[in-house]
Amino acid sequence: MRKQLAKTIKGIVGLVALVILIAGGSSAEAKQFKWKLQSSHPAGAPQIVLLQRMADDIDRMSAGRLKIEVLASGAIVKPFQLLDAVNKGIVEVGQFWTHYTMGKHPAGSLFSSPLGGAGSGLDMFNHLSWYLQGEGRDLYLEYYQKILNADVMPFMIAPDGPEAFGWSRVQPKTLDDYLKMRYRMSSGLSSDVLKDMGGTPVNMHGGEIIPALERGLLDGGEWINTASDLKLGLYDVCKNYCLQGLHQAIGIQDIIINGKAWRLLPPDIQAIIECATTKSIIDGLMFFIEENAKALKILVEEKGVNVFDAPPGYAEAFIKSAKTWADPSRILSGKVGRVRRCV
Repeated sequence: MRKQLAKTIKGIVGLVALVILIAGGSSAEAKQFKWKLQSSHPAGAPQIVLLQRMADDIDRMSAGRLKIEVLASGAIVKPFQLLDAVNKGIVEVGQFWTHYTMGKHPAGSLFSSPLGGAGSGLDMFNHLSWYLQGEGRDLYLEYYQKILNADVMPFMIAPDGPEAFGWSRVQPKTLDDYLKMRYRMSSGLSSDVLKDMGGTPVNMHGGEIIPALERGLLDGGEWINTASDLKLGLYDVCKNYCLQGLHQAIGIQDIIINGKAWRLLPPDIQAIIECATTKSIIDGLMFFIEENAKALKILVEEKGVNVFDAPPGYAEAFIKSAKTWADPSRILSGKVGRVRRCV
């Protein structure tokens, strides 16, 4: 009798332990995470559409366990403050481009907008292959986590290049006309090359471009691609537009995830994010082929925009300066040089 009772008690204890184990596992699987993702793009930008698509993919693949709220530029912090905000946990995820970190280290531009595709390096498809299949991903992690010492998990997502030459109040007919313009240019190597050519690059975020043009602080400038330029409304202040830019023949966005938030995720949700960010690369490439074509048609047929060719000599001058800047002995050393040699 005692033996039978002991067996029964032992069986009950084992069953309870099994139930607790199963319940605990179910609880862990059912745990829901809620994140905020702030973009560096204004509300309504095409990139916001792609970010929402990626967030929806993650929601669906995780069966609702990770929900990401996508916020536009400035919702929590300014775009150039995103890295610090994510690192400190003010927001779980930020979206920008690696060259937004150029103020912290000059290697930033070599990931999101190197001088590739301008007669001086890889084109965007080769660059993405280097990131996904070569040692690019490892160097990318090293840049954020060791060189910048940021507690983040970064991913390249949704390419939005190549970028257009840009906009101007008055069409530049010659290379000298262009170089005399106060021209909004993205920070990083693109600005360095324009300065080397004899131009006057001005760095500012997208939301500041139109007010600066309206106040006469700029003579022209570039933002991203045709679809993005249409959404920003640059045609309201400039009617001259050129597509033939070489400054960002490669343009790839980043998301950066707070390290603590990343480590709290179970391995399967981490894997889901890895899959969703890789899918986002394909989404971005295909999305902008169609959206840029539709946007250009609207700009020309409905907004009265004059599309012009780049000034004679622009390509040759840009490539000459780009090749100079691509020489590691000029600007790069140590870790930065290692990235450049790999690219």
